[in-house]
Amino acid sequence: MFARKNAYRIFACALRANYVTKAPKPEIPNNPLKTVYSANCQKDNGIVYDRKPFKLTLEEGKTYQWCLCGRSKTQPMCDGTHKDIFLKVTQRPIRFTVEKTKEYWLCNCKQTKNRPFCDGTHKQKEIQEASSIKV
Repeated sequence: MFARKNAYRIFACALRANYVTKAPKPEIPNNPLKTVYSANCQKDNGIVYDRKPFKLTLEEGKTYQWCLCGRSKTQPMCDGTHKDIFLKVTQRPIRFTVEKTKEYWLCNCKQTKNRPFCDGTHKQKEIQEASSIKV
């Protein structure tokens, strides 16, 4: 009787090991230029531009500038609005490149810890309730 119960437990565990209830989380890309440009070390985040990420096809080897201040009119990319002396913007754009040509989700809430790629921070309650959304 004891051996039968143990055999059943081992069999049940083996079945569960092959049974997946959730899809694996997608891989969050990394910025290979993170250590090259000092703008990546900025502590402040920009204003919340949008509460959802932006899907964009990016090319391998090309350098992009992602808007961190949240004031660019060509979101999610920088258009130089941060240079306007009257706005007194302290954030600089994040320069980045990608290792493969494909579609990427770029952060539009500007609060991500993995700049410029979305890491799901926009799902937090304080981001969803932010009043500084630019329309």
